[in-house]
Amino acid sequence: MFIGGCFSGSIGALSSSPVVPKEVEILSIENAIFDEIYSSNDLIETNDFDGTIPSRWEFETRLHALFQNNLYGGNVNFTESIVESVRIKRRLKNEAKFRTIFEKQIVNNDDFAIEIMDYFEPIGIIEYAYVPIISGGEGDYIINEVESKFDSYFICEKDISYPMVLDTAFNRKMIHRTSLVELQGRAKPIIIKGGKINYFTGDISCTFIELKNGLWQKSTSWKYRNTVYDFLTNGNTKILKDFLGNIYMVGVTSDEITEESDYYEHVTTKFSVAECGDAYSNGDLFDNGFIDTDLDR
Repeated sequence: MFIGGCFSGSIGALSSSPVVPKEVEILSIENAIFDEIYSSNDLIETNDFDGTIPSRWEFETRLHALFQNNLYGGNVNFTESIVESVRIKRRLKNEAKFRTIFEKQIVNNDDFAIEIMDYFEPIGIIEYAYVPIISGGEGDYIINEVESKFDSYFICEKDISYPMVLDTAFNRKMIHRTSLVELQGRAKPIIIKGGKINYFTGDISCTFIELKNGLWQKSTSWKYRNTVYDFLTNGNTKILKDFLGNIYMVGVTSDEITEESDYYEHVTTKFSVAECGDAYSNGDLFDNGFIDTDLDR
């Protein structure tokens, strides 16, 4: 079989066949019984071609379907033998550089299927790249684009995320240390900035009620709040993000988590947080357990 501008089953099928300049993305077959389909970028000498289809995958091989109780036509078995691992990388649409957020070693065919939940993406257009690693180097990037949209706050760890939707407020302030030095002979003091200290801290209030199947579970809100309190007080660093595009790496700093209520099913929780890392830094994400690789530290 020859994929080009025309198709024929005659003895001269490979002669004077026009080349299609576009990439072939979809192949449809129907109304026949097919034992095998093969496609390659290699040029074949028609005088030497005896009808034998190569059995080995080469770098120019693009499709080889044997229809052995499946519809596989890709070079999965070939790449499995040379691909050491697959990396998942992420970047914002306006960023130039991808950052690795996940890496998986490849042992068998099933390892190529990767599904991860990324709780740490901010509002906006996000690009994810699927990158095979061959002989220690990165192969071609397979890039997908998604749009992240939400209209509330979220507080997250690596494998869990709690929305903060009802009665939510985050009163933040930026901390940077300065000192005033008053010198004799000067009417005005000298202001000295204390190093590189620069971080946000603030107080959060929220009514935690679980949303399930589009309904607020008010009758069991006490149980849900206790689960959230265990999460807030477990000592782990959190990711806090909002609907404006801000994203912070924070720790819970309040010694007490307090409640205010005007009704037993309407309880507002209050606690304090402070930034303790950079939510865009792979090094900080790795050191605090949010990702498993620090390749792009």
